[in-house]
Amino acid sequence: MNLERRSFLKTLGTGALATTLPFGRSTLTSPAAEEQRLHQDYQTNNEGIEYYLLGNGLMLAGLQTSPREEIGTHCGLLVMSPQHFGRKISTYLYHPERGLQNSRCIVNEGGASYVAQPRLSQVSWTYPDGIPTVRIDWSAGGCEVSEELFSPPKDAVLVRTVRVKGGTNGAKGVSIVLLLYPNQMYFDEYDVDRVRGTLTASGYKTLRLFASKVPVAGDRHLAVSVGDLSPGEEQSTMFFLTLDTTREEVERKGVKRMTEEARSFWNTVTRIRTGDGGLDHLFRTSVSGLRALVAQSGKVDGSLWQYNFEWVRDQSLVATGAVMAGLDDVAEPILRRILTRSVDDEGRTIDASRHRSAENIELDQNGVLLYALWTHWNWTGRTDLIKEHWKKISAVADYVLRPEFRDPESGLLKNSREFWERDRGFGVKEGFENAYQFWNIVGLEKAAAMASLLKQPARQQKWLEASRTMKNSYLHHPKLSLVEDGRFIKRRMPNGQVQRTFEPPNRATMPPGMPMNVEEVSYCDPDTSSALPIAYGVVEPTNPISLKTLESLEVLWNQRWTNGGYARYHVTSEPDSPGPWPFASLFVARAYFEAGNDEKVWRVLRWLQNVQGGKAGAWFELYGDRPVPPLPPVGIIPWTWAELSMFFMHHLFGVRPEPDVLILRPRLLAGLSTMDTQTRIRGKSLRLSVTKSDKEPFAVVNGKRQELKDGALRLPLPKNEVKVEINL
Repeated sequence: MNLERRSFLKTLGTGALATTLPFGRSTLTSPAAEEQRLHQDYQTNNEGIEYYLLGNGLMLAGLQTSPREEIGTHCGLLVMSPQHFGRKISTYLYHPERGLQNSRCIVNEGGASYVAQPRLSQVSWTYPDGIPTVRIDWSAGGCEVSEELFSPPKDAVLVRTVRVKGGTNGAKGVSIVLLLYPNQMYFDEYDVDRVRGTLTASGYKTLRLFASKVPVAGDRHLAVSVGDLSPGEEQSTMFFLTLDTTREEVERKGVKRMTEEARSFWNTVTRIRTGDGGLDHLFRTSVSGLRALVAQSGKVDGSLWQYNFEWVRDQSLVATGAVMAGLDDVAEPILRRILTRSVDDEGRTIDASRHRSAENIELDQNGVLLYALWTHWNWTGRTDLIKEHWKKISAVADYVLRPEFRDPESGLLKNSREFWERDRGFGVKEGFENAYQFWNIVGLEKAAAMASLLKQPARQQKWLEASRTMKNSYLHHPKLSLVEDGRFIKRRMPNGQVQRTFEPPNRATMPPGMPMNVEEVSYCDPDTSSALPIAYGVVEPTNPISLKTLESLEVLWNQRWTNGGYARYHVTSEPDSPGPWPFASLFVARAYFEAGNDEKVWRVLRWLQNVQGGKAGAWFELYGDRPVPPLPPVGIIPWTWAELSMFFMHHLFGVRPEPDVLILRPRLLAGLSTMDTQTRIRGKSLRLSVTKSDKEPFAVVNGKRQELKDGALRLPLPKNEVKVEINL
């Protein structure tokens, strides 16, 4: 049995990971115990743990916060290269016995040592000059401490500024200490420059730690002496942690230039203001998360610290969200990597970093990739990627039309794998999967537009006809339509019967305790992927089919829990842990937005703000009691950031460039009275502000009044900066 992405079923041998308890705690479970336990920092999703992620595609850093030290090191720092996947235990500052404890800032005052403590410190995002910065405020005896961490956009450096300020009675004998204890699995050589105060760990990579002021360098630490502070007096020191970057390179450029580059970079990405701090936070953290997690090569893990694999679907949607966020430096490398590494000459796509047989290939990925390429072209105006890889793009479009997939009469696509990667081993029978039809209806239509761009009318006509035939059958075929009882269904078999349940050949092979292991009946529907054709407009969002489908999905909210969120599908057919999934919940929120049900949209958005991970803006794949082993540790999913970016830009602000026109179709969520965004379309700045009005809707474009038609404003593609004000 193979659970692929969701359940690797790899058993962790704890005997191979000895000496993993934190400093100061007994390593024995009993007097007779012979093995040490894993340090609590090993686990990714202990209750209350959050991660503030910073990075630039060269170096990834994550500040871990914890409500209690016994479940995780508060303000511990994780560092790795986004170019090399790994588990949390393989990050570069993880220590076998102490976890992340050695990565904290230490302040000495009055002869005592202090670190930031849970409940006695404040950690938050701040944006000086638009630069995503993590701030930590805490106390150390008689002084107040603030730390600010940011990642310059072009250098593999983490800049950490530590400020100490004398309290009411001043502070005595203050010093600031940072340690460099590298992960011993990767760094086996260590050098100390005691003259200049530089610590260097080398091996698999090279880490360096140094300060803006000359410190005292110990074997594994730097100490910057501050001395006595009078009341209100403040002193600061910058520390630099670099990855494969020399001190000389950092000093040659200088922190001033790094900061200016960061300011310039973040002022070019998409920005929004909605008047609601929670919404703005969701968008801002999604943009910074996308930049942090994706390597400059375009390589991106399907889930940070979890899978260590790539999926064309996930990567394509991350690219789509990135281009809408103004991160073309993220989007284009992803798409280029997909076309050179993740698609073969036949048009087959990889999932979990491997190719599948026709029976088990994820057919939706072809359509998703075509849509992502079309979106990148229309947002950026760049066609070089399409032209350079046209042969392979054509193969991607043609692949799904092969006779082993395509029903000759209806044009619908079938095999024995479903959207969430279950196959025959889970009871999936050969049939027509909803998402495989929907995504290729969309993708083939976009492929036809790209063929028109390249003046290939035969291909254009072929793919457009295939898309139209598939859409008509998808909605109306008397035997094979993916509509039943007035709503979308997940799966229909070639004989026309709806597959209503998944019955695995042997439930005992499912992970112990999971629903598919213990349930007597495992239902297929409802499934959140049924919301996607509504969100993307394949069916009108107020159509009775849409409304009835959305109504059916309400079964998935709080299905076997009480803290909110939608399951991805009916929990009885879940081979993984029961629980809500953030990006699947956003499928439903996007569809509800198009249908005009703002109450349900707000419910998902507020849930994302309040659920674990919401404060930092880095969400886990799911929220449930996942046993480890046999399932992999839960990681942070970049797909969620992409869904949020698409929600804000495609839906809320309604920015929808097409090959020959810019369509703006914004809508204010209930409770919002104004919102604005600055983004880039075809390389030109678009400033869009939307205001609630009691008058008939109208727009002002560069000072000239224009009327909306059917709630939308249609403009020529911009050749210069465009300023649009829309009154709704």
